[in-house]
Amino acid sequence: MDLPFGNQTPELDVLIVGAGLSGLSSAVKILAKESTLRLRVIESNETLGGQLGENGVRFIDSEQQDMLSFLNLVQLNPRQRRSDSSSLKRCWDLDRGLTSLPAKFELNRYINMLELRMSKFRSKRFNLRERVANMEHHICQHLYFSKSRNFMLNLVEIVCGVPASEVDYDVFMSICSSCGGLNMLIDFYCNYPSSFFEISTQQLIQSILDKMHFTGITLNCKAVKVEHFKNYVQVTDDEGYKFTAEAVILAIPWNKVQKLEFVPPIPKAFLPPPAPKGRQKPHRVISQFHLGYGKSFWADLGYSGNFLNTQPMVSGHESRMSTICGYMLHSPDEQDEALETVINLLATEFGEDMRRPLECHCFTDELNVALHKPQIKPWLRIIWSSSSAVGTSYRSLMGGAVQSGVRAAVNALFVVRPQVVSWKDMLDDREKGSGERASTGILTGLFSRLNLYNVTFYSFFVLGLIWLLNLGYSRAT
Repeated sequence: MDLPFGNQTPELDVLIVGAGLSGLSSAVKILAKESTLRLRVIESNETLGGQLGENGVRFIDSEQQDMLSFLNLVQLNPRQRRSDSSSLKRCWDLDRGLTSLPAKFELNRYINMLELRMSKFRSKRFNLRERVANMEHHICQHLYFSKSRNFMLNLVEIVCGVPASEVDYDVFMSICSSCGGLNMLIDFYCNYPSSFFEISTQQLIQSILDKMHFTGITLNCKAVKVEHFKNYVQVTDDEGYKFTAEAVILAIPWNKVQKLEFVPPIPKAFLPPPAPKGRQKPHRVISQFHLGYGKSFWADLGYSGNFLNTQPMVSGHESRMSTICGYMLHSPDEQDEALETVINLLATEFGEDMRRPLECHCFTDELNVALHKPQIKPWLRIIWSSSSAVGTSYRSLMGGAVQSGVRAAVNALFVVRPQVVSWKDMLDDREKGSGERASTGILTGLFSRLNLYNVTFYSFFVLGLIWLLNLGYSRAT
């Protein structure tokens, strides 16, 4: 694309749009390589951290090396999750009722089937197929009970950022393959195992700010227009103020990128495939809550604090002593009632004392839309960065946010200060993906496809065939 020359002198070397973990890690990486660069971060919200939030915790595991290296850079040590509650039982609606056992059985078989098929979607040679079933149809075809269906439908929406009816099977599998696998996502969004490490989001943001003393950060500044010239990029905010920079890092989810006005328009090579046709459901938002109490009322009842309700989708865990953190999926119209709904559900299971928290925080944001293939290639001076759209391993998690932020920083340095980029930075910037798994045997693959539907169908088919043969044999004799 032949871009025009601009007639202004850029006031900044690098402008970062978005002060989430991706954007902040880009800033820290750039300043660590070249502290003299003119750098500015703008954020549309009134707080830093994006979906990290001001309070609460986030989890990482020992495999997220990008995240662990970043924590070492900002001098923050994660702590091991408490294991003294591992002997207590969880409070899941999947564990209650007459249908809980068969529902969990078919759900585990379905998850294992997807995990076995996921290896081929890790290949770089994989291409999306046409006319493939969407995930809502695939889930309803393989799962019979409403509990297991609701669990998977909610999980698909959390991972992809849109309802399961708008996500093709191939797209979902491709996204999961770059997130560490489906079981990994279930651990991070629902199980919260004691093997994970905890990070206080408030301490993380403060540690990052300590590394950015002389960097300008502008809050409540929403970018609305991006003009791409040959020699610089100009970003206009919602109040008409213009920022000019040699390179711009868009550290925001792709659904927010698509709301920006680009001049010239984004080339088709960077656009995702069109959404599946058909009736689209309204998109939900996510509310993250943090509730502190005087004592762990759930522990008195024998529960660990791991809470899950699938209709509506509410997931929570004990982050610190007498504190529950989690999230809820709901429609935008239910934003004002979200916290009340969460407290009512907790009170139903753990007692009326849950209605009187000593500390209460809740904030709502859009779900991040994940692209089927990470958008790792920059558009000249415009560089993409966000965990859901750019991360190639642990995508949509903290490790993916840092990885995409560091990659964007290296790409920006290539534009403004190529002499400071070393061969080690180039190696770290290479596309990373989960290791290839061993190929699945034919019998294992066939048995993984068994579910309540096809087992029932084939059982009746075989029994009917035997009955017809016996009937024909008895008449012949």
